[in-house]
Amino acid sequence: MKKPVKSLAFICHPARESIPPLLKSLVEWCEENSIQVRMTSRMAKIIERPELGMATHEMAAHIDMVIVLGGDGSILEATRSFAADGLPIAGINMGHLGFLTLEEPGNAVEFLKKIRDGKFRIENRMMLNATVRRNGKKVFSGIALNDVVIQKEPMLRVININVSISGCVINTYHGDGLIFSTPTGSTAYSLSAGGPIVPPWVSVIILCPLNCHTLSARPVITSDQEVLTARVGCIHSKVDLVLDGQESFRLQDGDEIDISRAQELARIVVFQSRNFFEVLRKKMKWG
Repeated sequence: MKKPVKSLAFICHPARESIPPLLKSLVEWCEENSIQVRMTSRMAKIIERPELGMATHEMAAHIDMVIVLGGDGSILEATRSFAADGLPIAGINMGHLGFLTLEEPGNAVEFLKKIRDGKFRIENRMMLNATVRRNGKKVFSGIALNDVVIQKEPMLRVININVSISGCVINTYHGDGLIFSTPTGSTAYSLSAGGPIVPPWVSVIILCPLNCHTLSARPVITSDQEVLTARVGCIHSKVDLVLDGQESFRLQDGDEIDISRAQELARIVVFQSRNFFEVLRKKMKWG
């Protein structure tokens, strides 16, 4: 049986001018419907409700669900923050494409009514774990919902990335980098680089090269049970490992990056009528 939602945390895009008035109205509605509300201390001060403020790392013990007012980027950030706690994430679209969001701002109250009445379901989306080893020692680890990207800075020489899948070497890519994507991330950066579109319920890892200097370099799809290892050759270039386009780590020549399915799951709230291919057709303006 679905757990009733009695407490919410609102996580907001920090720079959207339209958010404070919307947030005020949503807080009022929640209080009228006996739903407790939390938010960051910064947003609580902006809407003049400082008593509702709380540090993000303290929220999980006090809430049932996270409501994101923002675009897909805001949802990605919230997902990485709350994935280890298993909290469901729902989004009201204040951005552009909004593949991960549910409703537009004009429907925000109806959105909350559906949440209150339990008229939603939760999709468990796979995430990726990236671990960097330098001289055999782990120097970085992080998770991503969309993608893990190895990319060089512009105007620098191409880099060489040797890739193996579960110990079997498949190729050395000469170019600008590589994208390792989940099915959820297949409609993000990977798509713009020529990668395939994969429904989110298909358990695979997608490898997509960035501007490789050979026509034989093609996207590869493999099982989520595999471990992909990339060894970076970048003597003359600055190279970063980037998680969901938001969190980065500077790589060095010879670093090895292991990419695998993460133990954590992104728990994305969807409504019963939402269909991936309908959303895809609408967002991509097909047909």
